[in-house]
Amino acid sequence: MQISNPKLSEREIAEAWAKITIQLWRKNMSRMKIAQNSSGDLYRSFKFKVIAASGGNVDRIEFAFNYYGKFLDMGVGKGTKLGDRPVSKGSRVLADKMLGGVRKPKKWYSRTFYGEAHRLFEILQKEYGRQVQVVISENINDNAIK
Repeated sequence: MQISNPKLSEREIAEAWAKITIQLWRKNMSRMKIAQNSSGDLYRSFKFKVIAASGGNVDRIEFAFNYYGKFLDMGVGKGTKLGDRPVSKGSRVLADKMLGGVRKPKKWYSRTFYGEAHRLFEILQKEYGRQVQVVISENINDNAIK
């Protein structure tokens, strides 16, 4: 899905990006069967808020969802602390065999979020570059007329 559009404001770009990010999170959850294992509250809990300055520049984008979703991403909860998870893959495999299959991380959130954050950076970088080109072009044209 292409977001970059010369008619979109920075806020509209941020809102479109947030909606796409939530869609990707839900897709990951469905693929990992996270939403099917629970009541679906996490799947339905996603919300976002774009906070912009008075000039329309986006200061930040806030996401909200049920807190336990982060625990699923890390593979912790209900007696399994993050510090209890073995560090190396070999020791995790051995611990899982000995303990009878402890929780495993389901990376539905973090990888997608950081990848999409990088994508937003690229989109805004391209948009700012386009805006700079327009300003330079207008200044050159204005100075040529004088």
